Amino acid sequence: MKNQYVNMLQEGDQLNDYFVAARKDLRTKQDGGKFLGMVFKDKTGEIGAVLWNNAADTAKRFEVGDVVLVRGVVASYQDRLQIRTEQVLPLKESDYSLDDLVNKPSDTGKILEKFEAILTSVRDQHCRALIDAFWSDAEFKQLFIRAMAGKKWHHEYSGGLMYHCYEMARIAETMCELYPELNRDLLITAVLLHDAGKLYEMRHELAVDYTNAGKLLGHLHIGADMIQHKINDIPDFPEQLRLELLHCILSHHGELINGSPVTPKTIEAIVLHHIDNLDAQTAAFSRVIRETREKGQEWSEYLPLIERVIWAK
Repeated sequence: MKNQYVNMLQEGDQLNDYFVAARKDLRTKQDGGKFLGMVFKDKTGEIGAVLWNNAADTAKRFEVGDVVLVRGVVASYQDRLQIRTEQVLPLKESDYSLDDLVNKPSDTGKILEKFEAILTSVRDQHCRALIDAFWSDAEFKQLFIRAMAGKKWHHEYSGGLMYHCYEMARIAETMCELYPELNRDLLITAVLLHDAGKLYEMRHELAVDYTNAGKLLGHLHIGADMIQHKINDIPDFPEQLRLELLHCILSHHGELINGSPVTPKTIEAIVLHHIDNLDAQTAAFSRVIRETREKGQEWSEYLPLIERVIWAK
């Protein structure tokens, strides 16, 4: 039974519990010797770790994604908690419970039903055919339901991609009420498929990491390719709709500097970009505020990704 979770750890704690090995890097010390940098995680968060002795031998004993028993002391380094590790031992499946390690919301089934209801409301025959082509694909649906939307920043849990798309769809419906000139069916279809490439950009396992395709191509390209393959099998799919939908997918990061090969040039594309970013940032801020409060702090740690701290009030 697991007793020590990441969000419970405090400086000075003697640690003796199991975690997922999320990262390991064998590095060189100034004297030429080796040390091991690591990241361990459970369902409550992740924490960095360092091992100074027997680093090379220890690195051979486990792989990223393994569940390991970690012994050491929780210390503070550059205003962050870190495990000064003494020992890392790989465990067998019978030695741990996945429920301790995987953050999975309890209402996934209800969210799936609500999201499917929104998808079912799409009436355009070609958008409907495309949605059905993906949703009837058993591999796609299974991956979609359990996939994470991100590795660390937002919706970074099993089922997170579905939650993200459902929340975006709810915002999209409101935008369509406010702006009737929006093509609702196109926008809802784009919401479902905007991050489809993430199913193959990352490995959605205990330790999330990028695949070779993810590193070489990225999820925008992978997703656009997936959509084009499905469109090829739909008779008489309108060329303009194909262009508009692919444009939404390829431009949804908003700016070239953020990885989009093109910037949004249609009203649906600009709305998709902003609701994607709005939901992602709100979810991330909400998580950081919750974790900061759980630590009894008013301000979060400095977050390099957004170059600021967050006030937990």
